[in-house]
This record gives sequence, structure tokens and C-alpha cells, in this order.
Amino acid sequence: MRQRWLVIGQRWLVIESEARKEYDLQQLEKPLTKKYTQAQFQLRKLCQQEFACAEDTFNAGKLLESQLPFHQLACKD
Repeated sequence: MRQRWLVIGQRWLVIESEARKEYDLQQLEKPLTKKYTQAQFQLRKLCQQEFACAEDTFNAGKLLESQLPFHQLACKD
């Protein structure tokens, strides 16, 4: 890969290693696992609440879903 910066020509070499890939995946998995645990806790807390009607339940679920960037709630009949 060649690139010019101001008047100096530069060459870049990108090297990918399997060890680095594994390390990066482990580092990515840590916050995702934490978010998953938090989502489970919030869902358990929501399931323990009493609601006056089905619409209140649906709205509370939608509110929770909006706070979870990596998760999506689905209705079961």
C-alpha cells in the first residue's frame, strides 16, 4: 500500500496474525458478556413487575429494549 503524505512517499505493510486476532476477539467478548449479564438482570427485574394491562407490559418491554443496544426482545404468545 503506497500513500503520499505532504511530499514524503510512504509505504505501509499490514500484517495480520492469528494470535492477535484471538486476543482482539477475547477483548471484544469481555464487554459483550458484561452487557449480556446486565440485560438478563434487567429482564428478570422486568418480569417480576406486575402490570395493569397488556399495553403497559408491552410499553415497559419496548422501553427496556431501547436501553439495550445489542439485544432485541420478542413477544411469546
